[in-house]
Amino acid sequence: MGAAWTVDGQEKNIDAQTARFSFDDKGNYTLQLLENKEEGTYKVENDMLFTTPAKQQEIMVKITKLTKDSLVFDMNRSGQAESLTLLRK
Repeated sequence: MGAAWTVDGQEKNIDAQTARFSFDDKGNYTLQLLENKEEGTYKVENDMLFTTPAKQQEIMVKITKLTKDSLVFDMNRSGQAESLTLLRK
């Protein structure tokens, strides 16, 4: 579940709790973000997370922290630097 979401290093009016990722050990993931649901495959290489939504192009984000209970990644959406912190439910 999302715990924090920043844009250009600043807290914005984005409710991080609306972001819910699920990753399985077979390389599949789901993302629930507000009313939108996304499913596809994922892989981790070095410090990068690659997700490929069904019938879409691969997306890459940089993993800045990964523990058994949390995942933090940096992304670039529409030219803005964003960071999302997820906590294990």
